[in-house]
Amino acid sequence: MGKIKDWLLDMQENATEYALAKILGISYEELNELDYQIETDESKDGIIYNYRFELTGNSPKQIIQKINRLQDGKRVYLEPWELDNEFDYDFQFEAITNDKNFLKKFHEEIDNLMSLLAIKIEEPNQKKILNRQVFIGIIGTMESFLSDVFINLVFDNDNYFKNFIKTHPEFKQRKFELREIFEETDRLEETAKKIMLETIYHNLPVVKEMYEDTFKIKFPSIKEVFKYVFQRHDLVHRNGKTKNGIIVETNEEAIQDLTMKVNEMITNLAKELKLNN
Repeated sequence: MGKIKDWLLDMQENATEYALAKILGISYEELNELDYQIETDESKDGIIYNYRFELTGNSPKQIIQKINRLQDGKRVYLEPWELDNEFDYDFQFEAITNDKNFLKKFHEEIDNLMSLLAIKIEEPNQKKILNRQVFIGIIGTMESFLSDVFINLVFDNDNYFKNFIKTHPEFKQRKFELREIFEETDRLEETAKKIMLETIYHNLPVVKEMYEDTFKIKFPSIKEVFKYVFQRHDLVHRNGKTKNGIIVETNEEAIQDLTMKVNEMITNLAKELKLNN
């Protein structure tokens, strides 16, 4: 039984490594040439917020240069589900496409977050923690709106779907022989679905390009909101401090300004797309 258990563990580890290589944009063989470790960021209760792929020691520079999403030349942050081989894309896709009240859902969630902000808390540190979570929640609400709208509109409109396939960089990179065209065509919808679900929707420059290329619209300015996305990153990944050690301010004034900027961007985007709900 011991040998069988070891074999199963090896199979699971290999599957995770193949998944990791794909996320990083390198081959399985290239991954095995790297010196690295996988760390976790988790709460005191053991809840995992994200994984971190960390380069250690010496690794071939030509492989490092290929790695997607590499930060500070040595790490990649991974969402908890990205290394889960059983992540159900169909379940997530169904949940997103079942609710098309995009604006209503967005405004309701913002209102809920503002209600949390209004809670009177005497202890200063607890108030800071609450403000921090509200700040992160506003960015998350914006992300949900951007992903829900994009995925629903693309799969509800053949022209949008064609535009997405023609313009997204992932499809430009794909190569296949002519004899494989029917198999690739059959897989096209699933491939598009997976790409959309794996997109990081707070990466506003990428999302802006996707929206403009797919829907042929002018995406609202992202300048003001994007600076808050960087602050969200510091709150989640650097314990609320910038690279220079400066504390990210999440007082009520900062949150109100963030809310106003996000609302303005979403409202202008909804007008461009002629969303009614």
